[in-house]
Amino acid sequence: MRVKVRYFARFRSLIGIGEEELEVPDGIRIGELLEMLKERHPELRNEVFAQDEDADVNVSRNGRYASFDEPLDDGDIVALFPPVSGG
Repeated sequence: MRVKVRYFARFRSLIGIGEEELEVPDGIRIGELLEMLKERHPELRNEVFAQDEDADVNVSRNGRYASFDEPLDDGDIVALFPPVSGG
């Protein structure tokens, strides 16, 4: 199946592209996709994509926040962006 991955902010800067379409295994979960992306883009390996509350990435699936254990479907759009902070 195919999914589109969109990169924002520092993730876009690190790998130099805004989006890509990938062929992924059926039933893949978001956390597994993140691991694939770290293999595909070594620049992301130093990013904290831990699958817990310490994750340094926000993920949306088809325009809504998603958890790392959520399975993906063919044609999904996954967006990666850093947590927002401010004051």
